Amino acid sequence: MSIPPTPADGPAPAPRRRTRRWWIGVLVVVTVVAGCLVAAVLEHEAWVDTVAEHDAEVARVTDEAEGSRARAEEAYADSRRALVAAIDDGRPVQAASKGQVDDPAVRRTLGAVLSDAEELRDADVSYPSEVRTVEAVTRPNPFHRETLAEVEAEVVTGSDPAPDDLDAAASAVGEATEAVAAARRHWTYDALDAADGEARDALEDLRTEGVGAGDLRSLRAAVDDADGVLDAGVAAVDPDEAVALRDTVLDTTESLWSDRLDEILTERRRAARADGVDCRKDRCVALTFDDGPVADTRRLLRILDRKDAPATFFMLGENVAARPGVARAVARHGHLVASHSWDHPQLTTLDDAAVRDQLRRTQDAIADATGTAPFLLRPPYGDVDDRVRSLATRTGLDTVLWNLDTEDWRTLDAKETRRRVRDEVRPGSVILMHDIHPTSIDAVPGIVKDLRDDGYVLVTADLLVGR
Repeated sequence: MSIPPTPADGPAPAPRRRTRRWWIGVLVVVTVVAGCLVAAVLEHEAWVDTVAEHDAEVARVTDEAEGSRARAEEAYADSRRALVAAIDDGRPVQAASKGQVDDPAVRRTLGAVLSDAEELRDADVSYPSEVRTVEAVTRPNPFHRETLAEVEAEVVTGSDPAPDDLDAAASAVGEATEAVAAARRHWTYDALDAADGEARDALEDLRTEGVGAGDLRSLRAAVDDADGVLDAGVAAVDPDEAVALRDTVLDTTESLWSDRLDEILTERRRAARADGVDCRKDRCVALTFDDGPVADTRRLLRILDRKDAPATFFMLGENVAARPGVARAVARHGHLVASHSWDHPQLTTLDDAAVRDQLRRTQDAIADATGTAPFLLRPPYGDVDDRVRSLATRTGLDTVLWNLDTEDWRTLDAKETRRRVRDEVRPGSVILMHDIHPTSIDAVPGIVKDLRDDGYVLVTADLLVGR
């Protein structure tokens, strides 16, 4: 049996449920529309930013391309100017230092970097480039589609040779130039100091020789100038000025000594003519003996005394120091004592200081033994050049060689030595012998007899040699 529903149990009214579903739909539609509007705004702003970035990149690349060649050329030109300046500074220093810088590696380094730098300086320059691209951009908006076009620009990236390479070469040249310049300053300072020392010795020696203060004034002035430069120190030295001053000091020293040596020879020849010997007319020859004195030199002196024959003895300083009495006896017997160096080296193989030491030590030894410094030098082996001659002159020595070599040192035969003199002698002959060989001394009596029989006049070497 069914029970009919009561009014209180009936369903909810339908119109209220339909009202809730409508508003939900409206909200959904509004939300979608609002989202689309926001997305559109954001997309637009993003596109505006993209356009701005694209335009800025195009402007940057375009500007870079337009100025790249000029900037590359300017950078290359600046570096090349610096390199040329370094080369122009280095080449004169390299040339001026020749014969002055003691360490050849220092000059070689400068020469090498100068050559490399000049090769860079003279190289053909090119300006490599590359294409820079600003890529195209397309707007993804299907309702408002746009495309920003691709832009290409050629940008010069630098130069070949590169400025950095030129700068590095200029720096290398500068460093090497300064190293040579510093070495040259030291050399010129030392060279001036050595010349100053020679000049001071010359002032003292020439005063001893009787040269007046007036004649020495120019040398004294040069020494004072040199002292001023030397007192300032190495760092303050102007190499060109120091070299010029050194040359003045040396030239003045050599000139004064040259004049004095001329006077000595003139005085001795005048004295010989007063004694009846005039080698301008007489058939003069000179016997000369090298390498002594030795013990047997005394026997030679006795022979020469008996024959009343003058001779010239070119002595080694170390032998004079070992036998000063023999050297003194040679001078006391009226023979001419001269220098043959200290210990018989090849003088041309020695530097200036070593040559000067050889000569000064020998002069001092002879002066100590005999009371008189020598004024003639025979270089060992006849080994001499202009440099050694100048050094000898500035030390107060006139260089003398020979023109008749008996080769007594080779043959060690008295008869052969006598034969060579007899066969080869001429008026003006300066005869080379050695008193260190007994066979040479044995030949002397026969040689003197032969010369006298043939009308020759025996003299010391200074009466024959010409300055």
